Amino acid sequence: MTLGLKRGTVALCPHETAWEEEAARTINTLRGILGDAAQDIAHVGSTSIQNIMAKPIVDIAVAAENLDSVLAKEPALLKAGFYHRNTPLPEQLLFARGSYYTDAGEEQTHFIHVVKAGGQDWHNYINFRDYMNAYPAAAKAYEALKLRLAAACPADAGREQYLAGKHGFIVHTLRKAMVWSYLGKNVHIEMDRPLGYVHKKNGYALTYPLNYGYIPGVLGGDGEELDVYLLGVNEPVPAADCTVVGVARRLNDVEDKLIAAPAGMAFTREEMAAAVRFQEQYYDTFILTCEDLPDFEALYER
Repeated sequence: MTLGLKRGTVALCPHETAWEEEAARTINTLRGILGDAAQDIAHVGSTSIQNIMAKPIVDIAVAAENLDSVLAKEPALLKAGFYHRNTPLPEQLLFARGSYYTDAGEEQTHFIHVVKAGGQDWHNYINFRDYMNAYPAAAKAYEALKLRLAAACPADAGREQYLAGKHGFIVHTLRKAMVWSYLGKNVHIEMDRPLGYVHKKNGYALTYPLNYGYIPGVLGGDGEELDVYLLGVNEPVPAADCTVVGVARRLNDVEDKLIAAPAGMAFTREEMAAAVRFQEQYYDTFILTCEDLPDFEALYER
């Protein structure tokens, strides 16, 4: 198994199933150390994406309700070879493994990212991995980008340039992976603009003909909580448990909107488009539905 990379360098290796086996072993070790402090642990990052080249470093994400409860396990983590590192990322802890940290060599082999359970960082790690594995064409586009960047930025000073070069691709993928991850799923919505709400802005008033809300704690492309149109409920409601039946894909905006309905209630693509037109008429929008899931990547990028 190829595992480990000199700190500060950029090099990609063909995918190895042994990375998944190593990730499983690492997850078992972490579960034994962290116990109830970890709500979930998952293999993430490029080594978790099938059939693409990756830096031979295993990334693991740990979801924790309380980061301090994980930090309290630092002595046991250190004994197992996981070294606490500083990170500029808020609400996240980083532990690393490899000979670089023991002065026995120069390699880093594992990164353990501890994030808030149910938080945006956790969603991002899981959604990016799952989307790449669901749509091989997207994964291959990511691989091609990384290969170009690695060739241009192979070492020390180039590492930051390599990371910056991936940023735009990752942000765009996370945008589509977020809405994709909810298609067909049950969600809880809090309403901030219930049916009949009058929105006044820039000299005009917009009356909402349906309930419009958001999924608490989940951020959309605009940095605000992910918005949802609720169809099929003909009275104002403060909240709802429903099923996501569509996505309003905005070509000329930084965010997309979800479309939901009470469980078991169905709407055609045309009915969804008509229902949300009161607001989507101001954007270049088209509708994606659960029927589009097999070809979601191609249809989203059309």
